[in-house]
Amino acid sequence: MPQNKHALVRMRVIDECLRSKTKKYWSKAELIQRISETKDIDISERSLDYDLYQMRHCSQLNYNAPIAYSKKENGYYYTDPNYSIGNFPLNEVELQALAAAVDTLSQYKHIAVFNEFAATVDKVINLVQQISFERPAKGLKFIDFERAPYAKGKEFLDPLIAATRNKSPILLSYLKFDDTLPKERTVSPYLLKEYRNRWYLVGLQHETNNLRKFALDRIHSLRPAEGEVYIHSEGFEPELYFKNTIGISLEDGKVEQIVLSFTPHDGHYVKTQHLHQSQETLIDDDHELRIKLRVVINYELIATILSFGKNVKVLAPEALRQEMLNIFEECRGMYQS
Repeated sequence: MPQNKHALVRMRVIDECLRSKTKKYWSKAELIQRISETKDIDISERSLDYDLYQMRHCSQLNYNAPIAYSKKENGYYYTDPNYSIGNFPLNEVELQALAAAVDTLSQYKHIAVFNEFAATVDKVINLVQQISFERPAKGLKFIDFERAPYAKGKEFLDPLIAATRNKSPILLSYLKFDDTLPKERTVSPYLLKEYRNRWYLVGLQHETNNLRKFALDRIHSLRPAEGEVYIHSEGFEPELYFKNTIGISLEDGKVEQIVLSFTPHDGHYVKTQHLHQSQETLIDDDHELRIKLRVVINYELIATILSFGKNVKVLAPEALRQEMLNIFEECRGMYQS
């Protein structure tokens, strides 16, 4: 694979020469001269040989260029006159989107399960660079994705993904924040869920025979549960399990009609990025943005409401209004003490 963008630039010049309709055969000296004249790049005969070899045989570039040499004409040529390394069936907008997707995927390159896609991703990266070779190989540096500076528990992602995929029960050593010593739990894993840069495992705990969530940052160790049988849950649907929640807490699972009134200013943020997929606008005028959500009342919902401070008011249900009032009273007491 070429080690710098100059190699890709040289290959494009070689491609232009070999596609020429007025001159079919090109000697090494002619190719070197054209590269030097066109791109002002000094190139040795050895580098040219390397470029020609890479265009023909590099699996990551995936050009598979049909380059042949004619002793009679003392020159290189394409055996397929319609071939070009630029034959790539995506427009520039699609290429930009593809590059962004690759950059997003690269955030999870530390997870071993993605290694099986590494060759494919490398080919995509190189094909994108082929079209826009001036773009640095490291990706889209004008996009900055949110990343947690540190997130404990990611080291367990690989074995948990494998156990979930293979339907293998596991034995967790798990320590809740309020406990002093970890406890072992046997779990049949069903789903891995990410929320705000933290990972959670959803599975059936054998000891209690009920669905549980386990935060990966509270796992001390895990290993295969030897002798245990994986327990299937026919009623568990991964795509629906968190449908009626903000975050990962399900509480009692009862869905409520939540009505919130935002100031016009903060209402803009809520309109342009919904709090939940069930969000419905009730009033939108110069005085307020009033919305309705159909979600479970949980810690994450309350934390989301609190994040808007004085710019939001809970209108319904009454139980949630009272809970918010209690929280504000406790906060007031903290600041007065």
